[in-house]
Amino acid sequence: MDLIDRIFASYPTGVDLRLSDFTYSPSLQNPHFALALSALIITFALGFLVYVYSFVLVVREKSAPYPLWMHTFYCAADFMGIWVFLAANHAVGGFWFFMLGAIGEVVWVGFEVFCLYHAVTTERAAIFGPEAPLRHAVLVALAQIAIFFVSLNFLRVELGDVSMFKFWIFTQVIIVCAPGLFWRERGTRLGTCWQLVIVLVLVCVMSFNPLGNMWSLISPYFAPENNPWFYVMGAVVACFAAYDVYVYARLPKKPAVLPNGKKPIF
Repeated sequence: MDLIDRIFASYPTGVDLRLSDFTYSPSLQNPHFALALSALIITFALGFLVYVYSFVLVVREKSAPYPLWMHTFYCAADFMGIWVFLAANHAVGGFWFFMLGAIGEVVWVGFEVFCLYHAVTTERAAIFGPEAPLRHAVLVALAQIAIFFVSLNFLRVELGDVSMFKFWIFTQVIIVCAPGLFWRERGTRLGTCWQLVIVLVLVCVMSFNPLGNMWSLISPYFAPENNPWFYVMGAVVACFAAYDVYVYARLPKKPAVLPNGKKPIF
């Protein structure tokens, strides 16, 4: 019973995620500034790449690597992030990390709107059926965004998450765990590529490695001794990252030339 209590009924105590963690960790006051900043830059860059590959693939191969619900989830989450980072920036009297985060979220939302446009046009027949009208596809996408937006904001408020970083780790979990399941169901390499598979593995490593991930380098709230479930989750996500590699490796190879005359992305 004591073991069960320690695993399932214990919570981080004596430490919490504070806005001051963000104004200290990525600043020159922090003796580990270079490490924290490097982890931030690499993790953010990987976050951009997962969507760069999405819109490059849908334009080139007419198929995206993620299901519709992932596009709507991230659109809602990142639109929420714009306002959360702006509010945090105001609360601390202005700090570069929060302002840069807000700008980054605007860019991410732009990526997702682009992908959603192609979901309801280029991919509409594959997602909604060959006879689905554009109006129906748009309404479904908007409805998903709406329910995700209110639900994610409710979750963030319930977590007392003024910086959104307690919630934000779930964006990393989903981006690694969901694609491989989707690719297997779809049964083709078209719409994804080896480069993206590698990026997803790197997202897992940068998000959950106990030696220095972005979250633990920003706040002790995410240190292994304070938040072991973060790393239990990371171990499971690592299994899904390996599964992404396994699934993609077993799918039929892409043709040398696509029907549009262009070469696929390998």
